[in-house]
Amino acid sequence: MSRANGEGSIYRRKDGRWAGAAYVLTPDGTRRRKTAYGKTRKEVSAKLAKMQESSRSGIAATPGRLTVKAFLEAWMRDVQEPRLSPATYQTYEGYIRNHIVPALGSKPLGQLTASDLREFLGAKTREGKSAATVKQIHAIIRSALQHAMREDLVPRNVAKLVVVSNPVRQEVEPLTPEEAKKLLRVAKGHDWEALWTLYVGIGLRRGEALGLRWGDVDLENGRLRVVQSLQRSRGELRLKSPKTDTSRRRIVVPSFCIDALRRHHSSERVKLASLGLPMDPTRLVFTSQAGTPIEPRNVNRAFEALLKKAKLRRVKLHDLRHTCASLLLAEGVAPRVVMELLGHSAIAVTMNTYSHVIPALQDESAQRMDALFRP
Repeated sequence: MSRANGEGSIYRRKDGRWAGAAYVLTPDGTRRRKTAYGKTRKEVSAKLAKMQESSRSGIAATPGRLTVKAFLEAWMRDVQEPRLSPATYQTYEGYIRNHIVPALGSKPLGQLTASDLREFLGAKTREGKSAATVKQIHAIIRSALQHAMREDLVPRNVAKLVVVSNPVRQEVEPLTPEEAKKLLRVAKGHDWEALWTLYVGIGLRRGEALGLRWGDVDLENGRLRVVQSLQRSRGELRLKSPKTDTSRRRIVVPSFCIDALRRHHSSERVKLASLGLPMDPTRLVFTSQAGTPIEPRNVNRAFEALLKKAKLRRVKLHDLRHTCASLLLAEGVAPRVVMELLGHSAIAVTMNTYSHVIPALQDESAQRMDALFRP
């Protein structure tokens, strides 16, 4: 039987299964013949193609000699970097570099056992790492080993045999309506007044607001588009497209936010003119005093200063997003509308995150039904 170019030799065994062989790169730089098995010729062909692709990209297909460190480096470079947001990639890389590699990196990938992982994760717990951190480390290893299994580098995903405790769910801490109003009153006249207003008014993520361009904002009709996010990754600021379709969205903007944006537009025009820079649709809405993109961490620092000035309790910047959602739900806005405004991937995310608001909504629904049917 003929075979496709580069497919390797594929044949049917006496037991009915198909098998195929191809030469792949080993950790010492030599090439070695490796066999793949499957129920159909097509399945074996696909496995051989993956083996050869991995070999070309530097992933050695000999699990007995491939270390956990070498595999994770290749997995992050070739599989995860193209699909993860810069912030998530940086988080994964930090967990791998600081936790996984020091403890497990030198171990041959094919010899990694469930017992190894239990001991490793137990040690992390004893070191005082939070349940959330341990669970995240476990999730990264599980995901990596799942890919290794698909590549026939390991026979099974041993991380699936290890159970870790779920972290205690952290309740969101939104500002109350009175606190939110006070925050925006104190922000009046601040260079970033419009930024704080958007965080409260439409619940943008930090990077989404910093990635807004004037071409994404329709001041006349009170609309804006979320099409990119500004994030720091690998030492530089990058504009990144949303990783999900739901994050890419159009938003109807409340008039108080539009008013703040109009004032900001005027002041930004003056600032850019003094710097000799054009005010065009590609220009970011929020820029530094030099007209450059804003360092995201500086927004967090400025927010802490704003809270102190307003004499409000300390909350996280992301809690302004929670504030927006909680206030809308408390005002009776449909959860589906809130989900679309925030760019959540599913209604369950919205409902689970803001479950603290649901009891009040249930009380209101009971009162409305009473009013409708009570004689």
